[in-house]
Amino acid sequence: MNTNLIFLAGTVVIAVIGSLILWLVTRPRTRSATPDEVQRILRGASQKKPRRMQNPDGIRVVGSEDKLETQIERED
Repeated sequence: MNTNLIFLAGTVVIAVIGSLILWLVTRPRTRSATPDEVQRILRGASQKKPRRMQNPDGIRVVGSEDKLETQIERED
């Protein structure tokens, strides 16, 4: 038998075994979320984030409006 064919067959076998091992390691352990669940998760996460505002200088401020108002009063 030709050594090139043996080498080719060996690489194909190694590639298949490697793919199976990679699939076993990376497959999801639980069922994947439906589109409705993903949308609900994203909406919930976006509601928990702090609001972004801009102060008069045009700089974005992360926090509550009360902090922004006290900062403006101190600058005046």
